[in-house]
Amino acid sequence: MDVLRSLLTGGVHAHTPGPDDDFWYGPAGVLTPAGMRVDEKGARKLSAWYRGRDLISTALAMLPLQVFERLPEDQGATVARAHPLYDVLHRKPNPWQNSFEWRRQATGHLIDHGNAYSRIVEGARGFADQLHPITPTLVRPEQVTSGRVVYHIRDARTHETRTWTQDDIFHLRAASDDGIVGKGVLQWARESLGTALATESYASRIFGRGTLHGGVIAVPGTLNEEASKRMAKSFVTAAGDWHLPKVLEQGATFTANDLTPEDFQMILSRKFSITDIARWLGLPPHMLGDLERSTNNNIEHQGKEFVTYNLGPWLSLWEFACHDPLILNTARFCVEFNRNALVSGDLATRWQAHQIAIQTGTFTRNEVRRIENRNKLPGLDEPLNPAHLTGKSPAAGSPPLKRAAPPDRDEDDDEDAEQARAVMVGAAARLLRKEIKAVRAAAVKCAADADQFAAVVTQFY
Repeated sequence: MDVLRSLLTGGVHAHTPGPDDDFWYGPAGVLTPAGMRVDEKGARKLSAWYRGRDLISTALAMLPLQVFERLPEDQGATVARAHPLYDVLHRKPNPWQNSFEWRRQATGHLIDHGNAYSRIVEGARGFADQLHPITPTLVRPEQVTSGRVVYHIRDARTHETRTWTQDDIFHLRAASDDGIVGKGVLQWARESLGTALATESYASRIFGRGTLHGGVIAVPGTLNEEASKRMAKSFVTAAGDWHLPKVLEQGATFTANDLTPEDFQMILSRKFSITDIARWLGLPPHMLGDLERSTNNNIEHQGKEFVTYNLGPWLSLWEFACHDPLILNTARFCVEFNRNALVSGDLATRWQAHQIAIQTGTFTRNEVRRIENRNKLPGLDEPLNPAHLTGKSPAAGSPPLKRAAPPDRDEDDDEDAEQARAVMVGAAARLLRKEIKAVRAAAVKCAADADQFAAVVTQFY
């Protein structure tokens, strides 16, 4: 029975689970070729995996999830705070969790299991008054002949199974082979994580048990049984004391065993595990503490790639999932994350780009407001003419201005003109630097309130 128990539990359970134990309904934790059983809890013992999984989940949860109402005649969108779903998604999805906690938990389920489920509960705020999270291992989705999906959900306390329709379950589905059940990153990365766990275990045994100082004791003569036991016992030390010196008797000498190249390679492979985990999760290695190939320049670039290529798909997955069972009138309402919360540190650059786009006539001021999810304002639909910067604009149909031929000048006049031009260019450069510095300072100060920033910039100019 001990052997059978070990095979079934991987050494995790100290007793054989009963027939109604959750062990039989939970993930078995596939035994990898490295000899390690990897499930979602075991994987989190790896610091790189824990950090990467938490980084994605927390970054998504920190973004405000809002309901927007599309305005008529393509006038943009406004935050629909009066919509009953707004409070559910943005603030309180259920009595014991806030929106941040609920979304962080669900995203973690997506990474581990490929699926995140919440039961839609009717109440005072409408048909979706609450969203109750469900452990993915308790759910078995099934597509019926009509093409719709039903969910067989087992109660962890009563062990009874109840069937719900897709109208009753909010389902976040990761990449899927059949379009019904998603597959998590953990399911694909088990072998890599198993190797990493085996490496961590091996390194712990080497350093914890003093394997680095193993060796051979050579004695000139022959020891009797009592002396042999006494000398062997002298080398048995408490955990962490293996490095202390030993006293040998009867002319004995100790020859230490050097760490083999294979042992060194095994320890160094722990570093490779960080890169491998970063690759599985789609994260820049420096976010998991690997700064070997990072510089100040490429870290900034990799941070932008994280927002676009790693976090962006997770955000879109959430937004599309919310539109199906939760938003009934998708032509009028939509659910979006406010991505500006992630780039608030780069707000000055974004507003500087808006300013250039407006001044060159590329965007109208209302188009920029629409990009920032702001309402349209009257009189801001026409593109600005770049000539407005000079205070003059050429009359319609007027011929192009011709430059008058310069009068004859001597060398002194040319030198004076060159000096005057240098003074003007220097003054303009100083003015431009002051302008950029002031706008950036205002952007940092008003990072949490775009309307206040717009007012400050308008007053400045």
